[in-house]
Amino acid sequence: MGTYPRVEASENPPRLRFHAARPEDLAPLAGLYLQAGSAVVRAAFAPGEEAALELPALPALPTLHPLVFSLPSLSGLLVKPGDRVEEGEPIARRVEEGPLQDLEDQAQAKAEEAARLEGELSWAEERCRVEREALRGELARLRDEVGRLRYLVAQGAEAPLRLAEGEARLEEAEARLTRLALDCAGEKARLEEAIREARLAQARLLRRKERAAEAQLVRSPVSGRVVEVKVRDLRPGEVVVEVVVAQ
Repeated sequence: MGTYPRVEASENPPRLRFHAARPEDLAPLAGLYLQAGSAVVRAAFAPGEEAALELPALPALPTLHPLVFSLPSLSGLLVKPGDRVEEGEPIARRVEEGPLQDLEDQAQAKAEEAARLEGELSWAEERCRVEREALRGELARLRDEVGRLRYLVAQGAEAPLRLAEGEARLEEAEARLTRLALDCAGEKARLEEAIREARLAQARLLRRKERAAEAQLVRSPVSGRVVEVKVRDLRPGEVVVEVVVAQ
């Protein structure tokens, strides 16, 4: 009597025709779904005939997640149809280098300022060390001189006025050493505070840059496969894109 295909498909017009298709004939089509149009399923049986119409368990249809966003250009797209993406993975980036570069330049300026202040601190500490050692040497000499004068005055070999003058010079040198210690401590504290502020400002600017870079990323809300990427609209300096992820 001849044979005929139980499942027949045509592209123009798009049509899928079944001829007494059995469940095993439909199994390869289990993952398909209608994108548009409608389908009619018809079965004919002889009077009194019974037949099982149960089909094999069909897999769940994929859940589609359309993501619509704008980009300066299509060069910001990071995926294409067929790509596998994980939840949170970037799928596009708004390429705007200007704001990021500006924050990077500001952070670099603060880093250079901190380095300059650290150099000033090292120089100030070295200057204080040299002046402190010189004053300590002078104090040692003046203490020896005062000790010698006290002995000579006690022996009547030197006038008490000379001893008073030596003690005055010793007190003045001790006062200069005290002032030097206070000045050096104050200068060190000022420079350390300025360095700390510069480093904190640099860290804040770098965090702002990270947040700005993160804001330029479009991340997938789910794990799945990219099934479609299309341009929804074109505007001056802007492209509206839709990326569909099937989960």
